[in-house]
Amino acid sequence: MKVLSIIGIVLFTLTFLMIFGLVPEDSDSAAILGLLSMLYAIPFSIIALVVSSRRKKQPVNVHEQLLQLGELKEKNIISEYEFDQKKEKLLSKIK
Repeated sequence: MKVLSIIGIVLFTLTFLMIFGLVPEDSDSAAILGLLSMLYAIPFSIIALVVSSRRKKQPVNVHEQLLQLGELKEKNIISEYEFDQKKEKLLSKIK
């Protein structure tokens, strides 16, 4: 993904500069360059969407979070009621 992003930034910058350089002389060439850059942008956007949807979320470490909740309760940062609510919520994730 990083390589595609770098290619996209370079291509966009070059196209942007070329379009502004060509507009006063040849607006058709500027339009063609714009379309060519879109031919890269659309597949890149689709690839980025597919890759981001395939990334898995990190598994929740319920044990560590329960220990942290217990420490918060011992220090009286959260109440017994809040502890029980958060504990139930965490335990429901592993069921």
